[in-house]
Amino acid sequence: MAASNVKMFRRAKVLNYRDEKPTVYKLQQLTYPAIKEKDLVRYICNSANIPESTLTACLKAIAEGIVYFAINGHRVVFDGFGGFYINVRTKTAKTEEDLTAENIVSSRLAYVPATELRELISAQGTEIVNNSQYGIAQEN
Repeated sequence: MAASNVKMFRRAKVLNYRDEKPTVYKLQQLTYPAIKEKDLVRYICNSANIPESTLTACLKAIAEGIVYFAINGHRVVFDGFGGFYINVRTKTAKTEEDLTAENIVSSRLAYVPATELRELISAQGTEIVNNSQYGIAQEN
């Protein structure tokens, strides 16, 4: 992957919850609109020289496989990318008989990035850009 700088901009924010309402400044990452699936598929197909229908079917099968194996208690790991697993939060009970399905607070599909991916992202440089260059308005 090509190394590039993460673009940051200066952001001013007024702390309205304080009586004196001071202004504080922080850096915020410049973000762009989300990439749609079809755009990502087109990019990958152009890079790998494969048909879009084949890649779309593969991505759908991968997503179904991740969900199937994660629900059945497996951790799904992609070398160099990371792993997926089901994370379930439950309430505690005073007795074993009190433990029922109603004690489950939430469950979600969790992702943990691989060490290589984490290191690659943390090694990215940063660049503080001029707010007016990107049309960023200051908050009041």
